[in-house]
Amino acid sequence: MEPIVEADDTDDDAPSRVWSVSSSAMNLDAEDEELVKWATKVYGRGDFGRDGDASSKDDDSPRSPLSENEGKSVDFTADTADTPAGGGEPARESPTDDSSEKGGGDNVTPGHSARGRLGRGSIFTSKDVRRQTVVITKKVMTSVASVSLGLGYLAYLRVRHRESLNDPNACHPFVVHGDKALTRELLARCPSLKREYELPKWCTNTHAQTLIGYGRMFTIFLEYDRQLVRCADGGQVGLDWLVKARFTPPARPPTSPEDGASRAVTAANIPAACDLPDDAPVFIMLHGINGGSHEGPSKWAVATGAVRGWRCVALNMRGCNGVPLSNAKVYCAANAEDVRTAVNACKSRYPSAPILLAGYSLGTYVIGTYLAEENSKGFDPVAGAVLISCPMDPVSSLSAMNKSTGLIYQGALSSELGRYYKKHKEQVDTIGGAGEFKDKAIRSLADFDKLIVATHGFSEAGEYYDYYAPQRIIPSIRTPTLYVLAKDDPFLGEMEQCEAAIRGSGHVSLAHVRMGGHVAFLEKGVGVFGPCWTDKVLGEFLASTLVPRSAAARAVDKALPPVNPTNKDRISRSVFGAQYKNGAGAGGKSALLKQGGVGSFGALGEDGRARL
Repeated sequence: MEPIVEADDTDDDAPSRVWSVSSSAMNLDAEDEELVKWATKVYGRGDFGRDGDASSKDDDSPRSPLSENEGKSVDFTADTADTPAGGGEPARESPTDDSSEKGGGDNVTPGHSARGRLGRGSIFTSKDVRRQTVVITKKVMTSVASVSLGLGYLAYLRVRHRESLNDPNACHPFVVHGDKALTRELLARCPSLKREYELPKWCTNTHAQTLIGYGRMFTIFLEYDRQLVRCADGGQVGLDWLVKARFTPPARPPTSPEDGASRAVTAANIPAACDLPDDAPVFIMLHGINGGSHEGPSKWAVATGAVRGWRCVALNMRGCNGVPLSNAKVYCAANAEDVRTAVNACKSRYPSAPILLAGYSLGTYVIGTYLAEENSKGFDPVAGAVLISCPMDPVSSLSAMNKSTGLIYQGALSSELGRYYKKHKEQVDTIGGAGEFKDKAIRSLADFDKLIVATHGFSEAGEYYDYYAPQRIIPSIRTPTLYVLAKDDPFLGEMEQCEAAIRGSGHVSLAHVRMGGHVAFLEKGVGVFGPCWTDKVLGEFLASTLVPRSAAARAVDKALPPVNPTNKDRISRSVFGAQYKNGAGAGGKSALLKQGGVGSFGALGEDGRARL
């Protein structure tokens, strides 16, 4: 029996392929015979040029009918180099054949060959068409199935996302307080704490919230007037007094607290400072690590107070945001002198105006330390305070910075602190204890904390952490204060001891939600182009502290034991330093030692010393 396909390998330079097909060996059915007849009619006659045009007159009768070739071999010759662009016949790969026409030209075998762009010379039967149809159908069905599964999974995620947002516990504020008349009364005037807030669907991740939240600085533009004020310890701070919103005509001051509360927080609703009365409340906003009045959280908080008719000032700590460092002491969480200087300067300039405080991140430590120091002395210079995104426990918070994504934040913060030290290196190196930092870079938070210990006179890092720890200072705060935080804050740390201290306090409250990141709390429908959820809470709580209190609320202060300078629980560096060294501090060193926490500086030993 003849082979079905034979390749003639006589010529290596042939531009065409010659196929010998035995029709008797193909065992064709009626349908296939018709297909072969058609192919014979098309390919078995005429000479075709390179453009596929017939070189001779068309003839409808086949030159090689199947009946004439019964039991014989039929040769089909086609050029494999050129394939017709619009050919309806699928091309089949065939083995290489080197047979050719010697000498080139257009000479072909009469009645059996065709040159030009006519395919690869193979004949597809109906079985081939059906087989190709099955293959194509399978591919189409596979693609459709893949797309359907993908769309189904996206729909599933969307439903789960909606369910989480519609969950009443998703972003519903939970409030912790001591159930005293004062805190109940103040919190009752904060409608934002009574209803759920919804995050934008495009920004629910804690890290996305944290990073995008700082981009809010580019969505509002304010004009400040800077005042440099000397501190008692020789340092200086910068007070950026809000003048007006840039590029926007000043609005009229609100005629009543209700008028200010109903205004939208926009640049168009910020009045000029010169139009405010002298007894208008003075609102002081404090930044975080290496921040300043230029950051988004500070600017939008300032705008929130401005539309209520408050005189607003953004506090820049020593050495931050262009403020010169006048001595060797860098800013730190345990040094309340910067806030004390700002409050005293505002009271001196506007003696009849109440003072309001707010801060975020590291600024919450500084404000908390200031309130505890002043209140423990029997002073109450501030009407109210709001502390946003406070890392509630320094040790566990620092421990989280050494894990997973915390390393990214630590790298970014260390870089900022390194630039701070490099900028003020000449001043810092003048102090004796800072000599070891000469010509060294700040590569971690631990390095900067060593610098703080040296320049501020702490005996070690453990004493520094213990001094400003919220769980230690909260019992001494007698100013209406609200902590606001998100449970997914990457800097939060442990908060059980702080919650216990707050439940025993008559002045301090805590509001937390499940999501919000660190100093972000972006809200649906607003995003980065307006106030966040904490801005609303800040304005409502501070406004509530300005309202006359009921008799029951005023009785809270009278029921507390008096505070005097000789009180052993007084918050001061001298008193605490002695307690720390003697190990007798009831709320100091022992508070952190009980936790057994491990920070970026290592675990605190039994002697209270941090292993650096």
